[in-house]
Amino acid sequence: MDKNILQQYLHVQARVKYLRGQAEKTRRKIDRLVYTDYGIAGDTVSRGKKGKKPLGTVKITGFPVPEYQGIAEQLKRRNKILKAEEMKLAKIANEAEEFIASVDEIEMRSILSLHYIEGMAWAQVAYEMNVLYGDKIYTPDRCRMKHERFIKNL
Repeated sequence: MDKNILQQYLHVQARVKYLRGQAEKTRRKIDRLVYTDYGIAGDTVSRGKKGKKPLGTVKITGFPVPEYQGIAEQLKRRNKILKAEEMKLAKIANEAEEFIASVDEIEMRSILSLHYIEGMAWAQVAYEMNVLYGDKIYTPDRCRMKHERFIKNL
């Protein structure tokens, strides 16, 4: 197993989070276009003239179908990319969990799982480690340094 799998897992996780945000942003754009007056295009036109006198004006409104189709197509593409990235994330998550399970030291497995799999910051890892292992005092720096030493020794 490669120790870089943990970093890859973090990067793919961040990428999936970004793509989910982009897809949600596009979905909100479609909702705003469909369910609000924002999506209604309108104009006021003259009905013509009889001699020099205007016959009046008419307000014309409609739904911007080309804009809607473009945004819907963009959403479809983003969802396709998101699905592929999520499948890649699941594969890398399995590899990362196998790597963590192969670590001999139980304490280090807990630190790696909390930081990489659960996505916790070092302060959160230290708090959870204090809850799990009450016999030692864990600080964020202690957890981080223990992790760095472990990675360096691989």
